[in-house]
Amino acid sequence: MILYLFKSTLCLLLLWGIYKLLLETEKFHVFNRFYLLLSLVLAFAAPLINIEIPSSENKLVLLQNNINAQPIILQETIEAIKPMPATSNWEAYLVTISGLVSFVLLIRFITNIATIIKQIRQNSTIEWHGAKLVLLDKPILPYTFLNYVFISKAFYYSANIEPELFSHELAHVRQKHSLDVLFLELLRTVFWFNPLLSLWKQAIQLNHEFLADEAVNNTYNDITAYQYLLISKASQAGGLSLTSNLNFQITKKRLLMMTKITPQSTALVKKAACISLFVALTFCLADFRLMAQEVKTVKLSAPTITLALKPHKLTKEDVNYQKGRFLLTEKDGKRYDKNYDQLTAEEKNMDMKLMYFEKSVPTQEEMDKWLDSKIYGVWIDDKRVANSKLSQYKSSDISNVFISKLAKNTVNYGKHYYQVDLMTNDYYNNVYIKQVIEKPIFFIDKRREKN
Repeated sequence: MILYLFKSTLCLLLLWGIYKLLLETEKFHVFNRFYLLLSLVLAFAAPLINIEIPSSENKLVLLQNNINAQPIILQETIEAIKPMPATSNWEAYLVTISGLVSFVLLIRFITNIATIIKQIRQNSTIEWHGAKLVLLDKPILPYTFLNYVFISKAFYYSANIEPELFSHELAHVRQKHSLDVLFLELLRTVFWFNPLLSLWKQAIQLNHEFLADEAVNNTYNDITAYQYLLISKASQAGGLSLTSNLNFQITKKRLLMMTKITPQSTALVKKAACISLFVALTFCLADFRLMAQEVKTVKLSAPTITLALKPHKLTKEDVNYQKGRFLLTEKDGKRYDKNYDQLTAEEKNMDMKLMYFEKSVPTQEEMDKWLDSKIYGVWIDDKRVANSKLSQYKSSDISNVFISKLAKNTVNYGKHYYQVDLMTNDYYNNVYIKQVIEKPIFFIDKRREKN
Protein backbone atom coordinates (compact mmCIF):
# COMPACT_ATOMS: atom_id res chain seq x y z
CA MET A 1 0.00 0.00 0.00
CA ILE A 2 2.80 2.43 0.93
CA LEU A 3 4.61 1.69 -2.34
CA TYR A 4 1.38 2.27 -4.28
CA LEU A 5 0.77 5.64 -2.59
CA PHE A 6 4.38 6.66 -3.20
CA LYS A 7 4.14 5.81 -6.92
CA SER A 8 0.79 7.56 -7.39
CA THR A 9 1.94 10.69 -5.56
CA LEU A 10 5.21 10.82 -7.50
CA CYS A 11 3.28 10.42 -10.75
CA LEU A 12 0.91 13.27 -9.82
CA LEU A 13 3.85 15.48 -8.98
CA LEU A 14 5.60 14.79 -12.29
CA LEU A 15 2.42 15.27 -14.32
CA TRP A 16 1.71 18.52 -12.46
CA GLY A 17 5.20 19.74 -13.31
CA ILE A 18 4.64 18.92 -16.98
CA TYR A 19 1.33 20.78 -16.93
CA LYS A 20 2.79 23.88 -15.28
CA LEU A 21 5.80 23.90 -17.59
CA LEU A 22 4.17 23.19 -20.96
CA LEU A 23 0.39 23.55 -20.88
CA GLU A 24 -1.06 25.88 -18.26
CA THR A 25 -0.42 29.15 -20.09
CA GLU A 26 -1.25 27.85 -23.56
CA LYS A 27 -4.54 28.23 -25.37
CA PHE A 28 -5.47 24.61 -26.13
CA HIS A 29 -8.07 24.10 -23.46
CA VAL A 30 -9.70 20.91 -24.79
CA PHE A 31 -6.33 19.14 -24.82
CA ASN A 32 -5.60 20.44 -21.31
CA ARG A 33 -8.93 19.16 -20.04
CA PHE A 34 -8.23 15.61 -21.19
CA TYR A 35 -4.64 15.83 -19.98
CA LEU A 36 -5.74 16.76 -16.48
CA LEU A 37 -8.39 14.04 -16.30
CA LEU A 38 -6.22 11.30 -17.80
CA SER A 39 -3.39 12.30 -15.48
CA LEU A 40 -5.58 11.44 -12.50
CA VAL A 41 -6.50 8.10 -14.05
CA LEU A 42 -2.87 7.34 -14.85
CA ALA A 43 -1.56 8.27 -11.41
CA PHE A 44 -3.96 6.02 -9.55
CA ALA A 45 -4.31 3.18 -12.08
CA ALA A 46 -0.83 2.70 -13.58
CA PRO A 47 0.80 1.42 -10.34
CA LEU A 48 -1.85 -1.35 -10.31
CA ILE A 49 -1.05 -2.55 -13.84
CA ASN A 50 0.87 -5.84 -14.02
CA ILE A 51 2.45 -6.67 -17.38
CA GLU A 52 3.92 -10.14 -17.82
CA ILE A 53 6.71 -10.40 -20.38
CA PRO A 54 7.53 -13.87 -21.71
CA SER A 55 11.26 -14.51 -21.68
CA SER A 56 12.99 -16.08 -24.65
CA GLU A 57 15.88 -17.21 -22.49
CA ASN A 58 16.60 -20.92 -22.77
CA LYS A 59 15.54 -22.86 -19.68
CA LEU A 60 18.82 -24.74 -19.65
CA VAL A 61 20.70 -21.48 -19.27
CA LEU A 62 18.41 -20.59 -16.38
CA LEU A 63 19.21 -23.91 -14.75
CA GLN A 64 22.93 -23.37 -15.12
CA ASN A 65 22.80 -19.79 -13.86
CA ASN A 66 20.77 -20.80 -10.83
CA ILE A 67 23.17 -23.61 -9.97
CA ASN A 68 26.04 -21.15 -9.94
CA ALA A 69 24.06 -18.64 -7.90
CA GLN A 70 22.92 -19.74 -4.45
CA PRO A 71 22.49 -23.48 -3.94
CA ILE A 72 22.20 -22.91 -0.19
CA ILE A 73 19.00 -20.90 -0.67
CA LEU A 74 17.65 -23.58 -2.98
CA GLN A 75 18.30 -26.21 -0.33
CA GLU A 76 16.36 -24.14 2.22
CA THR A 77 13.27 -24.19 0.02
CA ILE A 78 12.95 -27.94 0.59
CA GLU A 79 12.81 -27.56 4.35
CA ALA A 80 9.55 -27.36 6.29
CA ILE A 81 7.81 -24.01 5.84
CA LYS A 82 6.86 -21.92 8.84
CA PRO A 83 4.34 -19.06 8.44
CA MET A 84 5.82 -15.56 8.32
CA PRO A 85 5.25 -13.46 11.41
CA ALA A 86 2.22 -11.23 11.20
CA THR A 87 2.85 -7.65 10.17
CA SER A 88 2.49 -4.89 12.76
CA ASN A 89 -0.92 -3.45 13.42
CA TRP A 90 0.00 0.16 12.67
CA GLU A 91 -0.82 -0.31 8.98
CA ALA A 92 -4.25 -1.63 9.87
CA TYR A 93 -4.82 1.34 12.19
CA LEU A 94 -3.88 3.81 9.46
CA VAL A 95 -6.16 2.10 6.95
CA THR A 96 -9.02 2.15 9.47
CA ILE A 97 -8.55 5.85 10.28
CA SER A 98 -8.26 6.74 6.60
CA GLY A 99 -11.41 4.77 5.89
CA LEU A 100 -13.33 6.63 8.60
CA VAL A 101 -12.23 10.02 7.26
CA SER A 102 -13.19 8.95 3.74
CA PHE A 103 -16.59 7.87 5.03
CA VAL A 104 -17.16 11.29 6.63
CA LEU A 105 -16.11 13.04 3.43
CA LEU A 106 -18.38 10.79 1.40
CA ILE A 107 -21.30 11.75 3.64
CA ARG A 108 -20.46 15.43 3.09
CA PHE A 109 -20.25 14.82 -0.66
CA ILE A 110 -23.66 13.15 -0.68
CA THR A 111 -25.07 15.94 1.50
CA ASN A 112 -23.92 18.59 -0.99
CA ILE A 113 -25.57 16.74 -3.85
CA ALA A 114 -28.73 16.33 -1.77
CA THR A 115 -28.74 20.10 -1.12
CA ILE A 116 -28.56 20.80 -4.84
CA ILE A 117 -31.34 18.30 -5.58
CA LYS A 118 -33.45 19.93 -2.85
CA GLN A 119 -32.96 23.33 -4.49
CA ILE A 120 -34.09 21.89 -7.82
CA ARG A 121 -37.23 20.34 -6.34
CA GLN A 122 -38.23 23.34 -4.23
CA ASN A 123 -37.89 25.95 -6.98
CA SER A 124 -39.40 26.53 -10.38
CA THR A 125 -37.57 25.18 -13.43
CA ILE A 126 -37.73 26.35 -17.04
CA GLU A 127 -36.51 24.49 -20.15
CA TRP A 128 -33.86 26.58 -21.89
CA HIS A 129 -31.68 25.64 -24.91
CA GLY A 130 -31.31 22.02 -23.82
CA ALA A 131 -30.70 22.94 -20.18
CA LYS A 132 -33.01 23.70 -17.25
CA LEU A 133 -33.08 27.02 -15.44
CA VAL A 134 -33.67 26.78 -11.69
CA LEU A 135 -35.15 30.05 -10.41
CA LEU A 136 -33.95 30.86 -6.89
CA ASP A 137 -35.42 33.52 -4.62
CA LYS A 138 -32.05 34.90 -3.46
CA PRO A 139 -29.95 37.23 -5.61
CA ILE A 140 -26.97 35.23 -6.94
CA LEU A 141 -24.75 35.01 -9.98
CA PRO A 142 -25.63 32.11 -12.31
CA TYR A 143 -23.93 28.77 -11.64
CA THR A 144 -24.40 25.27 -13.05
CA PHE A 145 -24.59 21.65 -11.95
CA LEU A 146 -24.98 18.91 -14.55
CA ASN A 147 -27.89 20.01 -16.77
CA TYR A 148 -29.17 22.73 -14.41
CA VAL A 149 -28.39 26.45 -14.39
CA PHE A 150 -29.22 28.20 -11.10
CA ILE A 151 -30.14 31.89 -11.42
CA SER A 152 -31.93 34.57 -9.46
CA LYS A 153 -35.68 34.62 -10.14
CA ALA A 154 -35.81 38.42 -9.85
CA PHE A 155 -32.94 38.86 -12.27
CA TYR A 156 -34.49 36.44 -14.74
CA TYR A 157 -37.93 38.09 -14.86
CA SER A 158 -36.43 41.57 -14.98
CA ALA A 159 -34.06 40.49 -17.78
CA ASN A 160 -31.22 41.83 -15.65
CA ILE A 161 -28.76 39.07 -16.57
CA GLU A 162 -26.40 39.70 -19.46
CA PRO A 163 -26.70 37.18 -22.33
CA GLU A 164 -22.96 36.53 -22.14
CA LEU A 165 -23.39 35.11 -18.63
CA PHE A 166 -26.18 32.84 -19.84
CA SER A 167 -23.96 31.68 -22.69
CA HIS A 168 -21.10 31.06 -20.25
CA GLU A 169 -23.20 28.79 -18.04
CA LEU A 170 -24.73 27.04 -21.04
CA ALA A 171 -21.19 26.16 -22.18
CA HIS A 172 -20.59 24.47 -18.81
CA VAL A 173 -23.76 22.43 -19.30
CA ARG A 174 -23.08 21.40 -22.90
CA GLN A 175 -19.47 20.44 -22.20
CA LYS A 176 -20.51 18.46 -19.09
CA HIS A 177 -17.95 20.08 -16.81
CA SER A 178 -19.83 18.91 -13.70
CA LEU A 179 -18.81 15.31 -14.45
CA ASP A 180 -15.13 16.28 -14.17
CA VAL A 181 -15.76 17.91 -10.79
CA LEU A 182 -17.75 14.94 -9.49
CA PHE A 183 -14.99 12.54 -10.54
CA LEU A 184 -12.37 14.65 -8.79
CA GLU A 185 -14.44 15.01 -5.61
CA LEU A 186 -14.90 11.24 -5.41
CA LEU A 187 -11.13 10.80 -5.69
CA ARG A 188 -10.64 13.35 -2.93
CA THR A 189 -12.94 11.43 -0.58
CA VAL A 190 -10.67 8.38 -0.91
CA PHE A 191 -7.28 10.11 -1.18
CA TRP A 192 -8.16 13.02 1.08
CA PHE A 193 -4.62 13.09 2.51
CA ASN A 194 -3.05 13.89 -0.88
CA PRO A 195 -2.58 17.70 -1.12
CA LEU A 196 -1.85 17.52 -4.85
CA LEU A 197 -5.52 16.84 -5.56
CA SER A 198 -6.34 20.38 -4.41
CA LEU A 199 -4.01 21.70 -7.12
CA TRP A 200 -5.76 19.47 -9.63
CA LYS A 201 -9.15 20.83 -8.59
CA GLN A 202 -8.00 24.41 -9.08
CA ALA A 203 -6.50 23.61 -12.49
CA ILE A 204 -9.57 21.72 -13.72
CA GLN A 205 -12.02 24.41 -12.62
CA LEU A 206 -9.86 27.16 -14.12
CA ASN A 207 -9.69 25.24 -17.39
CA HIS A 208 -13.50 24.94 -17.32
CA GLU A 209 -13.69 28.73 -17.14
CA PHE A 210 -11.30 29.04 -20.07
CA LEU A 211 -13.48 26.69 -22.12
CA ALA A 212 -16.67 28.57 -21.25
CA ASP A 213 -15.04 31.94 -21.96
CA GLU A 214 -13.92 30.65 -25.34
CA ALA A 215 -17.46 29.55 -26.15
CA VAL A 216 -18.79 33.01 -25.24
CA ASN A 217 -16.21 34.81 -27.37
CA ASN A 218 -16.86 32.49 -30.31
CA THR A 219 -20.56 33.37 -30.06
CA TYR A 220 -20.41 37.15 -29.52
CA ASN A 221 -16.97 37.89 -30.99
CA ASP A 222 -16.39 40.88 -28.70
CA ILE A 223 -13.58 40.03 -26.28
CA THR A 224 -13.18 43.57 -24.93
CA ALA A 225 -16.85 43.92 -23.96
CA TYR A 226 -16.82 40.50 -22.31
CA GLN A 227 -13.69 41.39 -20.33
CA TYR A 228 -15.34 44.56 -18.99
CA LEU A 229 -18.38 42.48 -18.02
CA LEU A 230 -16.22 40.05 -16.03
CA ILE A 231 -14.45 42.87 -14.24
CA SER A 232 -17.78 44.43 -13.25
CA LYS A 233 -18.97 41.12 -11.77
CA ALA A 234 -15.69 40.16 -10.11
CA SER A 235 -16.73 41.08 -6.58
CA GLN A 236 -19.91 38.96 -6.51
CA ALA A 237 -20.07 35.48 -4.95
CA GLY A 238 -20.84 32.15 -6.59
CA GLY A 239 -22.49 28.87 -5.72
CA LEU A 240 -21.66 25.58 -4.01
CA SER A 241 -18.33 23.78 -4.27
CA LEU A 242 -19.73 21.12 -6.59
CA THR A 243 -21.06 23.66 -9.08
CA SER A 244 -19.53 25.60 -11.93
CA ASN A 245 -19.71 29.33 -11.36
CA LEU A 246 -18.05 32.59 -12.29
CA ASN A 247 -15.01 32.37 -10.03
CA PHE A 248 -13.76 35.94 -10.19
CA GLN A 249 -10.81 35.36 -7.86
CA ILE A 250 -9.03 34.13 -10.97
CA THR A 251 -10.43 36.77 -13.30
CA LYS A 252 -6.96 38.11 -14.15
CA LYS A 253 -5.84 34.74 -15.56
CA ARG A 254 -9.04 34.49 -17.58
CA LEU A 255 -8.63 37.98 -19.03
CA LEU A 256 -5.05 37.24 -20.07
CA MET A 257 -5.97 33.89 -21.60
CA MET A 258 -8.61 35.50 -23.86
CA THR A 259 -5.93 37.47 -25.68
CA LYS A 260 -3.35 34.67 -25.68
CA ILE A 261 -2.19 33.43 -29.11
CA THR A 262 -0.35 30.10 -29.38
CA PRO A 263 1.41 29.36 -32.71
CA GLN A 264 0.30 26.09 -34.25
CA SER A 265 3.87 24.79 -34.46
CA THR A 266 4.37 25.44 -30.73
CA ALA A 267 1.10 23.71 -29.92
CA LEU A 268 2.06 20.60 -31.92
CA VAL A 269 5.48 20.35 -30.29
CA LYS A 270 4.14 20.75 -26.76
CA LYS A 271 1.27 18.31 -27.28
CA ALA A 272 3.61 15.70 -28.78
CA ALA A 273 6.03 16.13 -25.87
CA CYS A 274 3.23 15.75 -23.32
CA ILE A 275 1.85 12.61 -24.99
CA SER A 276 5.34 11.06 -25.13
CA LEU A 277 6.02 11.81 -21.48
CA PHE A 278 2.58 10.51 -20.59
CA VAL A 279 3.22 7.16 -22.29
CA ALA A 280 6.72 6.93 -20.80
CA LEU A 281 5.34 7.46 -17.28
CA THR A 282 2.78 4.71 -17.84
CA PHE A 283 5.50 2.20 -18.66
CA CYS A 284 7.69 3.39 -15.77
CA LEU A 285 4.91 2.96 -13.22
CA ALA A 286 3.54 -0.36 -14.50
CA ASP A 287 4.75 -3.52 -12.78
CA PHE A 288 6.63 -5.60 -15.38
CA ARG A 289 7.25 -9.24 -14.59
CA LEU A 290 9.29 -11.82 -16.44
CA MET A 291 7.27 -14.98 -16.92
CA ALA A 292 10.49 -16.94 -17.14
CA GLN A 293 11.03 -16.52 -13.40
CA GLU A 294 9.25 -19.74 -12.61
CA VAL A 295 10.05 -21.79 -9.58
CA LYS A 296 9.92 -24.85 -11.80
CA THR A 297 13.22 -23.86 -13.41
CA VAL A 298 14.69 -23.20 -10.00
CA LYS A 299 13.68 -26.48 -8.46
CA LEU A 300 15.32 -28.39 -11.33
CA SER A 301 18.43 -26.28 -11.10
CA ALA A 302 20.32 -27.48 -8.06
CA PRO A 303 21.73 -30.88 -7.12
CA THR A 304 20.82 -30.20 -3.49
CA ILE A 305 17.16 -30.46 -4.48
CA THR A 306 17.77 -33.88 -6.00
CA LEU A 307 19.37 -35.03 -2.76
CA ALA A 308 16.33 -33.90 -0.79
CA LEU A 309 13.85 -35.85 -2.93
CA LYS A 310 12.55 -39.32 -2.28
CA PRO A 311 14.30 -42.26 -4.05
CA HIS A 312 13.70 -42.26 -7.77
CA LYS A 313 11.35 -44.60 -9.52
CA LEU A 314 12.43 -43.55 -12.98
CA THR A 315 15.93 -44.60 -14.01
CA LYS A 316 18.28 -43.86 -16.88
CA GLU A 317 16.81 -46.74 -18.84
CA ASP A 318 13.28 -45.31 -18.57
CA VAL A 319 14.10 -42.08 -20.37
CA ASN A 320 15.63 -40.98 -23.66
CA TYR A 321 18.99 -40.25 -22.06
CA GLN A 322 20.79 -39.82 -25.41
CA LYS A 323 18.81 -36.56 -25.87
CA GLY A 324 19.29 -35.47 -22.30
CA ARG A 325 21.36 -32.72 -20.72
CA PHE A 326 24.04 -33.55 -18.18
CA LEU A 327 25.00 -31.16 -15.40
CA LEU A 328 28.48 -31.94 -14.13
CA THR A 329 30.41 -30.81 -11.05
CA GLU A 330 34.16 -31.25 -11.15
CA LYS A 331 36.19 -32.18 -8.10
CA ASP A 332 37.32 -28.55 -7.83
CA GLY A 333 33.68 -27.42 -7.70
CA LYS A 334 33.51 -26.05 -11.25
CA ARG A 335 30.13 -26.63 -12.90
CA TYR A 336 29.11 -26.92 -16.53
CA ASP A 337 26.72 -28.86 -18.75
CA LYS A 338 27.04 -31.18 -21.75
CA ASN A 339 24.83 -33.18 -24.05
CA TYR A 340 25.25 -36.95 -24.29
CA ASP A 341 27.55 -36.89 -27.33
CA GLN A 342 29.93 -34.53 -25.52
CA LEU A 343 30.41 -36.87 -22.55
CA THR A 344 33.63 -38.82 -22.35
CA ALA A 345 33.50 -42.59 -22.12
CA GLU A 346 34.47 -42.32 -18.45
CA GLU A 347 31.67 -39.83 -17.75
CA LYS A 348 29.08 -42.05 -19.42
CA ASN A 349 29.95 -44.80 -16.96
CA MET A 350 29.78 -42.57 -13.90
CA ASP A 351 26.91 -42.58 -11.43
CA MET A 352 24.29 -40.12 -12.69
CA LYS A 353 21.10 -39.02 -11.00
CA LEU A 354 17.95 -38.32 -12.98
CA MET A 355 16.57 -35.00 -11.81
CA TYR A 356 12.80 -35.16 -11.50
CA PHE A 357 10.10 -34.97 -8.86
CA GLU A 358 8.34 -38.01 -7.55
CA LYS A 359 4.75 -37.86 -6.45
CA SER A 360 4.24 -35.98 -3.22
CA VAL A 361 0.58 -35.63 -2.26
CA PRO A 362 -0.21 -32.80 0.18
CA THR A 363 -2.57 -33.18 3.11
CA GLN A 364 -5.95 -31.46 3.18
CA GLU A 365 -4.73 -29.39 6.12
CA GLU A 366 -1.91 -28.04 3.97
CA MET A 367 -4.33 -27.27 1.15
CA ASP A 368 -6.47 -25.26 3.56
CA LYS A 369 -3.42 -23.37 4.86
CA TRP A 370 -2.44 -22.29 1.34
CA LEU A 371 -5.76 -20.44 0.92
CA ASP A 372 -4.17 -17.49 2.76
CA SER A 373 -3.19 -15.17 -0.13
CA LYS A 374 -1.25 -12.84 2.17
CA ILE A 375 1.29 -15.59 2.89
CA TYR A 376 1.12 -17.91 -0.14
CA GLY A 377 1.07 -17.40 -3.91
CA VAL A 378 -0.36 -20.42 -5.73
CA TRP A 379 0.53 -21.86 -9.13
CA ILE A 380 -1.35 -24.90 -10.49
CA ASP A 381 0.10 -26.67 -13.53
CA ASP A 382 2.53 -23.78 -14.15
CA LYS A 383 -0.24 -21.15 -14.12
CA ARG A 384 -0.79 -18.44 -11.51
CA VAL A 385 -4.24 -18.86 -9.95
CA ALA A 386 -6.26 -17.26 -7.19
CA ASN A 387 -5.78 -19.00 -3.85
CA SER A 388 -9.53 -19.62 -3.67
CA LYS A 389 -9.22 -21.99 -6.65
CA LEU A 390 -7.60 -24.52 -4.29
CA SER A 391 -11.06 -25.17 -2.82
CA GLN A 392 -11.98 -26.85 -6.13
CA TYR A 393 -9.37 -29.57 -5.55
CA LYS A 394 -8.96 -32.42 -3.09
CA SER A 395 -5.53 -33.41 -1.90
CA SER A 396 -5.87 -36.65 -3.90
CA ASP A 397 -6.13 -34.57 -7.09
CA ILE A 398 -2.52 -33.38 -6.63
CA SER A 399 0.52 -35.44 -7.61
CA ASN A 400 3.29 -33.04 -6.62
CA VAL A 401 3.76 -29.96 -4.46
CA PHE A 402 6.81 -27.70 -4.25
CA ILE A 403 7.08 -24.74 -1.87
CA SER A 404 9.71 -22.03 -2.17
CA LYS A 405 10.42 -19.04 0.03
CA LEU A 406 10.65 -15.70 -1.79
CA ALA A 407 13.79 -13.65 -1.40
CA LYS A 408 13.31 -9.98 -0.47
CA ASN A 409 14.46 -8.80 -3.92
CA THR A 410 11.90 -10.87 -5.85
CA VAL A 411 9.05 -9.18 -7.73
CA ASN A 412 6.17 -10.57 -5.67
CA TYR A 413 7.78 -10.19 -2.25
CA GLY A 414 5.29 -8.46 0.05
CA LYS A 415 2.28 -9.64 -1.95
CA HIS A 416 3.04 -13.10 -0.60
CA TYR A 417 6.06 -14.72 1.03
CA TYR A 418 5.92 -18.33 -0.19
CA GLN A 419 5.24 -19.73 -3.65
CA VAL A 420 3.33 -23.01 -3.85
CA ASP A 421 3.65 -24.96 -7.12
CA LEU A 422 1.17 -27.78 -7.57
CA MET A 423 0.82 -30.40 -10.31
CA THR A 424 -2.51 -32.09 -10.84
CA ASN A 425 -2.60 -35.80 -11.57
CA ASP A 426 -3.32 -35.27 -15.25
CA TYR A 427 -0.58 -32.67 -15.69
CA TYR A 428 1.98 -34.70 -13.77
CA ASN A 429 1.37 -37.92 -15.71
CA ASN A 430 0.68 -36.57 -19.19
CA VAL A 431 2.83 -33.41 -19.33
CA TYR A 432 5.55 -33.37 -16.70
CA ILE A 433 6.62 -37.05 -16.80
CA LYS A 434 6.46 -36.93 -20.59
CA GLN A 435 8.86 -33.97 -20.55
CA VAL A 436 11.18 -35.82 -18.17
CA ILE A 437 11.24 -38.87 -20.45
CA GLU A 438 11.75 -36.92 -23.68
CA LYS A 439 14.20 -34.31 -22.37
CA PRO A 440 15.74 -35.65 -19.17
CA ILE A 441 18.29 -33.82 -17.07
CA PHE A 442 20.99 -35.74 -15.23
CA PHE A 443 23.43 -34.69 -12.54
CA ILE A 444 26.94 -36.10 -12.33
CA ASP A 445 28.95 -35.22 -9.23
CA LYS A 446 32.58 -36.13 -9.82
CA ARG A 447 33.39 -35.22 -6.23
CA ARG A 448 31.60 -38.39 -5.15
CA GLU A 449 33.55 -40.64 -7.50
CA LYS A 450 36.15 -42.83 -5.88
CA ASN A 451 39.73 -42.37 -7.02
